Amino acid sequence: MTKEKWSVRRILIYLIGIMILACGIDLNTKTGLGVSPVISVAFNLAQITGIAIGTMTFVYYCFLIVLQFILLKGKMPAWQLLQVACSFFTSFFIDLFDGTLPEPVTLPGRFIALFLAIALTGIGAAISVSMRVVPNPADGLADVIGQKLGKDMGFGKNVLDLTCIVIALIIGFVFRRSPLGIGVGTAIAMVLTGRVIAWFKPVTARIRRIAGMEQ
Repeated sequence: MTKEKWSVRRILIYLIGIMILACGIDLNTKTGLGVSPVISVAFNLAQITGIAIGTMTFVYYCFLIVLQFILLKGKMPAWQLLQVACSFFTSFFIDLFDGTLPEPVTLPGRFIALFLAIALTGIGAAISVSMRVVPNPADGLADVIGQKLGKDMGFGKNVLDLTCIVIALIIGFVFRRSPLGIGVGTAIAMVLTGRVIAWFKPVTARIRRIAGMEQ
């Protein structure tokens, strides 16, 4: 991610990406098959405390920003603090969709919703990241983890996803004696979301041109 001149068109496309991402995240929580790895900790805490999932996601994302600051030993660029704004918009849209999206009741319906959720999550992430405005806190932390381990962001994301799942399982079993939000859908999302982002890459190239960005 680099700090560049941000046009109104670019910001609007970025927010559309965040909205699509939030829709995918929330729809994933409604399938009953397991939430996406990166949201699993926030989902567990929301279930235990009764706090709205969007609100808890905002708190959790702010925590991820703090972790980035710690790992970078305070050398985090000031403009990256705009991740707080990204967290706010993501949590706002998650709460908005949480109150409007229906929960599928049949098993086939749940799997259809799961794959739709994965598609929306991947597309939303691809659009928002391609605008190079400011990263989602989870993506920002994945990038930092990758740097610290001498690897790329993809490896950092794998480490973060696995860490989130382990923490979510611990929270679930300690407070509810069950794996809250962790299931087959979690594993499927972990495998396929990256594939959706890669598949959507040619489209993001066209979107970048629409936004007036250099390739």
